[in-house]
Amino acid sequence: MAHLQPYPWHDGGWRRLTGLHAEQRLPHALILSGPAGVGKHAFAESLASLLMCVSPRQGLPCGECKGCSLCRADTHPDYCQLSPVTDEKTGKTSKVIKVDQIRALLDFLSKSPQLGGWRIAIIDPADTLNVSAANSLLKTLEEPGDRTLLLLLTDQPLALLPTIRSRCQHFDLGVPDRAQAQSWLSPQLETPTHAGLLLSLCHGAPLAALAMSQQEVFRQREDLAKRLLAVASGRVGPLSASTATQKLPADEAWLWFYGLLADVGLMAAEARDAIKNRDLLPIIGSLAEVMGSRKALDLQALCLDNRRLLAANIQPGLLWDRFWEQTRG
Repeated sequence: MAHLQPYPWHDGGWRRLTGLHAEQRLPHALILSGPAGVGKHAFAESLASLLMCVSPRQGLPCGECKGCSLCRADTHPDYCQLSPVTDEKTGKTSKVIKVDQIRALLDFLSKSPQLGGWRIAIIDPADTLNVSAANSLLKTLEEPGDRTLLLLLTDQPLALLPTIRSRCQHFDLGVPDRAQAQSWLSPQLETPTHAGLLLSLCHGAPLAALAMSQQEVFRQREDLAKRLLAVASGRVGPLSASTATQKLPADEAWLWFYGLLADVGLMAAEARDAIKNRDLLPIIGSLAEVMGSRKALDLQALCLDNRRLLAANIQPGLLWDRFWEQTRG
């Protein structure tokens, strides 16, 4: 486990759950929900580390005992994680958690803890459980055994089967206070002044903002916006633009263009205050004049469709050609 201690913005939720643990009222099954990038997995790992710790200090893992050492090395015998499996031969990751994985989990939970403490399992993302896997988990959610904790993590709690939701307590890890998020994020960045912008682009999620700061697309965003304007206004041809963008991480690029085009639509609709890419306002204004809201919306839909086709292994170059051709003024 990478995290023995929670992030600062988890403090309120942490105190609530550790208080329940101190009172021996911790639920045996928890759904931890919240937007991507708020640190649900880190929170779950921190909670698991606390329960595995032999000598916790002030409601936190000590970081020094055998339990903490095993958690840090991700070798604790009474802890397991379930996620969609990646095929070693093809490198492709399954879209679902399968029933065989749940059977292996049930076998793990049927055995006594090797170190005499808790048995803990994290299922992430729990909304990828297929129907057979989810149904196989139901009995264990009802009767998990003593000192057993199941943590189901999800960005989409309503995507879980109602029978799963009814057997767990729901705990929401929402977006942190903006000032707290920015205070944490700024020192992590090469350019601390980007913190506010990144949080706006990532809907306030600090870890998503940190990840975006390291993306090549973010570093090139002004050039990409200018290229979009040049093609839309007919000053640059689509073939030239397509050649220039071939090497970009395509999925990141489609998401970013989607967000930029959303801002163009907002500008065209005179909703300037809702725009997220505020440092690109002059370019966005020019794009709104050239495109109008209808074309911006059509290109947004194209970005989503290109992401879908990319996941279906369509050659990225063909998708770039398609995008720039439809952008052309």
